[in-house]
Amino acid sequence: MKKLFFYLLAGLFMTTVFISCHRNDDEETGGNSAGGSATLTAEQYGFDGAHSGKFTSTKAGIVKTTAAGMTILTISAIRDGGNESINMVLYGDVKVQTYTLGNGSQNGIVIRKDYQNVTDQAKSYSTDNNGANLTGGGEVKITSVNGNKIEGTFYAIGFNNAKSEAYAEQGKFSGTIN
Repeated sequence: MKKLFFYLLAGLFMTTVFISCHRNDDEETGGNSAGGSATLTAEQYGFDGAHSGKFTSTKAGIVKTTAAGMTILTISAIRDGGNESINMVLYGDVKVQTYTLGNGSQNGIVIRKDYQNVTDQAKSYSTDNNGANLTGGGEVKITSVNGNKIEGTFYAIGFNNAKSEAYAEQGKFSGTIN
């Protein structure tokens, strides 16, 4: 679990840097400093038994890393106008397939209440956290891969260190793998 949390934290850091970097409006962008090359939505999400509404990120990031024969796909998003984030780490080839989350798999999602406050573990909900009568988990389906373009769906239930729940339902992502 510490390994998964490290990868999710590293993915969040890379995405934060990726999203934070943008061109000056004086450059040939026509004033567009959009940031990421992907979108991620969840029709419903919430924390601690409360419904928070729809999660929408129009500046998400998708990064594929291959090292020592292992491929890791990281999908990270910060909610537009908010501090909540959803970060996925998926192991294996990037192809049309289904990834199971939690239950001892290497794949996982961390849903955070505040991506800027990474030291407060009460605000970090992982599909790998389990306990008495609690099981984190979910599923990510890659539904389309066309070159560096990718699309998929997801849902997740995660728990923080106090065993409180966060969830994301009817999720979708699409964009360019960087």
